[in-house]
Amino acid sequence: MAMMSYKELLERAYSLLPEKGIRRERFQVKPPEIVVSGKRTFILNFKQICETINREPRIVLRYLLKELGASGSADEDVAVIHGMFSPRLVRNLIERFIKEYVYCPVCGSPDTLYKKERKMIQLKCMACGAVSPVRPF
Repeated sequence: MAMMSYKELLERAYSLLPEKGIRRERFQVKPPEIVVSGKRTFILNFKQICETINREPRIVLRYLLKELGASGSADEDVAVIHGMFSPRLVRNLIERFIKEYVYCPVCGSPDTLYKKERKMIQLKCMACGAVSPVRPF
């Protein structure tokens, strides 16, 4: 058996690795179903969105209300925001919440949990183990 050089071993190891590609098909967040009726904005599938991103509805709602400067509540599956807001604006805020507070900033995985230590919220990634501080909301 002939001895292989370091470079040959390295090339062989790289050739055995699976192709790397970012695949996010397993993490599909359905677009929010938003209805504006009178002076209220309703997110009809709010609970489903929160379950998909693995966040408590009260946390997501608090973020939305703070960003919109409005009051509101969440009942069962629906979130009610007092005020007339465009569906596009609400959709963009939900997408921004997911980018900032769900995806791991190190590896990009959506498998994260909140961890609160001394009034500081941290995002703990279950895929790579990174712990990153996040901006309070």
